[in-house]
Amino acid sequence: MARKEEKTSLCGILMVLAAIAVGVAGIVYALSTRRRHINREKWKDYDECGLV
Repeated sequence: MARKEEKTSLCGILMVLAAIAVGVAGIVYALSTRRRHINREKWKDYDECGLV
């Protein structure tokens, strides 16, 4: 019985760590996308004159 509990516990810990990793990756992606959008808005007026 002890072996099964250890496997279940390890599986649970791995699932929690995977969920945390996915959450952090999602936050990083959202911030990156937002920053890219802000930068694009900042320079969009210069697209027409060919400076960028």
